[in-house]
Amino acid sequence: MKKQALTALAMMIASGASAQTFSLDDNPSAPLTSAFYPGLFSAEDPFGLFLPSVAAGLIGPSPSLITVSGITYTDGDLLTVVPAFPAEPVLDVMAPLGTYLDAVSQDHEIFHPEVSPGMNIRFSVDRATTGLPGTPLATEFGFSQQPGDIYISEMLFPNPGIFVGTLGAGPFAGLLPTAAPAVPGPHLLEIDESGLNLTAGLGPGAFLPPAVPAPPIGRGSHDNVDAYNVLPDMTMDVDGDGINDRDYFFSINPGDASAFGLSAAAIYSVPKGAGGGIVPAWAPAPFMGLNALGVAPNPDLQGQRDDIDGLVVWDFGDLSPNGDDRAEPNRDYALFSLSETSASLAALRATGLPVDGSTIFFTDFTGAFAVYLFGGQVGVADISFSDTQFNNIDALEICAEVDEPCDPCVLADVNMDGAITAADFTAWIAAFNASLPECDQNCDGACTPADFTAWIANYNACTP
Repeated sequence: MKKQALTALAMMIASGASAQTFSLDDNPSAPLTSAFYPGLFSAEDPFGLFLPSVAAGLIGPSPSLITVSGITYTDGDLLTVVPAFPAEPVLDVMAPLGTYLDAVSQDHEIFHPEVSPGMNIRFSVDRATTGLPGTPLATEFGFSQQPGDIYISEMLFPNPGIFVGTLGAGPFAGLLPTAAPAVPGPHLLEIDESGLNLTAGLGPGAFLPPAVPAPPIGRGSHDNVDAYNVLPDMTMDVDGDGINDRDYFFSINPGDASAFGLSAAAIYSVPKGAGGGIVPAWAPAPFMGLNALGVAPNPDLQGQRDDIDGLVVWDFGDLSPNGDDRAEPNRDYALFSLSETSASLAALRATGLPVDGSTIFFTDFTGAFAVYLFGGQVGVADISFSDTQFNNIDALEICAEVDEPCDPCVLADVNMDGAITAADFTAWIAAFNASLPECDQNCDGACTPADFTAWIANYNACTP
């Protein structure tokens, strides 16, 4: 059945359609993610930490992980939507070593500051998170529809690449100029869960439009998008052979991290063609200043202190086997969120800083991280009980604003090494053969033979 889904995906790619890539929550072996229970309310709590034993199992895995047309998916499988399968998501790439993905990101190097000065923030939330009054997230929360949706900020925020090299000493480098805790921002409902072939409580294959009542969230009733990624006309597995054709990055949850002897605060990578597997961390936690503040908030975390929960990565090198095994400080960078169990959040809140699971952080892998945006700036509500926060950005993605007209000197530098040379022609051939975005040299949104002539023109315009 998985082969059938992959064949359908290959047909979709051949037809030129685009797709969203996402994973679903949660871990069937420890099924409580977020739930109402007597007297308290929990956000992004994958193992039921801090919850009484009577609450265990209140919410099971997303129903589309249980069975879809006889297919059993896991919470680490990356799924997508295929027109040939209108009633269900299908498999894009299988989970690396069966792990539970907390976050996922393709390489966003094409969205660097020279081309993309501003960006909108895309995000999903968990079952416990609502929006500021009057926002689409608040509306969907009121109808028990929010955990499978994708939201997008109406405001543009500066490309975080402009802050590379500015953080200074870590582990926490303070607030970037973009961070304004008292300034709320609007957002839109970009994709209703039904647009991802997900269910809001009626069972797999049964959809509801937005802004209509859904059944109350209960055990295993609603799909919950936990990781999300999209680039123009791209999926992870382009040719449908079950092997990823894109470099991608991910984080894992505390339980899997402990089982593998790894860190939930690290970023791991899967080079294109690798087909999965966990390798040494591409960005260990100290690269980002994580696992350095506070103490593990609960002994059940088994030594894990911080947990990356949403992720967008810009990597300006090639992953193994081509040589870039680790994040390059002062060159690569990332945005990320932390789950509410993270020690760094508790330590920063103890200083009076209003950070929580909806705060978006920035790092350039120099051993420090800083606040890029607060959740309220994209319309996520800040609700707390005592010192416990109940809001969480589950998945993180961006939508880049591209400068027009296109800069020929940026386009001609296909390998993005800062120089326009004959090596860029080789890089363009590779991009053309793989239908990568870098192939598009005339900014028409397509990769065609006409882009060869356009690359020659761009090259000639930008070289002596």
